[in-house]
Amino acid sequence: MKKPPAHADRPSQPATVCQFPLQQVLNRTQAAEYLGVPARRLQALALLGGGPERVRQSGGVAQFRKDDLDQYSAEMFSRAGLAADALNRYRGMRAASGYAGRDAFMDMASRDELSQACAYVGGRVIILLGMMVIVLSHTPLSRFLFHMQ
Repeated sequence: MKKPPAHADRPSQPATVCQFPLQQVLNRTQAAEYLGVPARRLQALALLGGGPERVRQSGGVAQFRKDDLDQYSAEMFSRAGLAADALNRYRGMRAASGYAGRDAFMDMASRDELSQACAYVGGRVIILLGMMVIVLSHTPLSRFLFHMQ
């Protein structure tokens, strides 16, 4: 086993330290502006388990990283069948115009994701209610509840 070189044998150059940029974290309103969708839609998507990744900071407030928001928009573009270069062109045109309002594509894509999540949850609720009706229909309790004789 080799011993490490003595301190005098090491080069006198200072070590290179790379500084990484801090990841910018946005609150729900800022994230909605960044994506171009209403803040309530982000809240509804979070409630149903969809939308961009969230980060819990102190106080339990959900916040979003810019990288996660960019990844979410790229995912929406790929889900629509658009290539990555179309996403880059679209982002470039949006940044060049300086428009910070609602983004028509992200509005449509997030609305579609919200409707899919609602359909999934609604289907599960309907299945649960159907099972309850089936179980209750074979018990004496159903006669009492539905006034059947």
